[in-house]
Amino acid sequence: MIEVLVPVLSRPANAKPLADSLAASGADATLTFLCTGGDRPQIAACEATGADVLVVGWAAGPGDFARKINWGFAHTESDYIFMGADDIEFAPRWADIAVRMMRGKIGVVATNDKANRQVMRGEFGTHCLISRDYIDTHGGTFDGTPGVVLHEGYDHNFVDRELCEAAKRRRAFAFAPQSVVYHHHPLWRTAKWDPTYRKALSRFRDDQTLFLERSRLAKRTPNRDIVVR
Repeated sequence: MIEVLVPVLSRPANAKPLADSLAASGADATLTFLCTGGDRPQIAACEATGADVLVVGWAAGPGDFARKINWGFAHTESDYIFMGADDIEFAPRWADIAVRMMRGKIGVVATNDKANRQVMRGEFGTHCLISRDYIDTHGGTFDGTPGVVLHEGYDHNFVDRELCEAAKRRRAFAFAPQSVVYHHHPLWRTAKWDPTYRKALSRFRDDQTLFLERSRLAKRTPNRDIVVR
């Protein structure tokens, strides 16, 4: 079973299309929305889909996406989680294909978003299937802290790149080009700009700088003893 974790903020109209897309894909998966307390229209829209809804106890701010994914991971029990978003669309068989890639040491499988050229080349994944055992054992960040999926020091961007890069260095990463999860985003002209998108990109350069710094430090540290702050 896959737990599809979806952090959301102030975009209630996306809840039903996302839930419908997941159901239509035929995946053996449960959808869990991770909402911000007080975001009432969003919470109501998510509840109306019949999906699980978890409400976090902090205000939306820097690191909100990573915090919600980490919190969702800690409050679910499925063998796999999928790092989702409310602007994605699931193609048929996406889950079956991705799960089959989870062999041997593989702990992170990047799906094909059919949008970002780096993703389509298999360099990283914006939306990944992640093994709970991998996270419980190695963690998903350069730090290697068990139980932590994403580094919360980023404002929003590059959490996915660190997840994938850390897995690559442990030889625990794979790209599944036939596992298609479309990403609709203003950068690809497949969605309209809104305050949530603008918030997500407002500190892109700062996040990029942090990723480069953490990546350089991690390269100097053996994987068995990674410590990066």
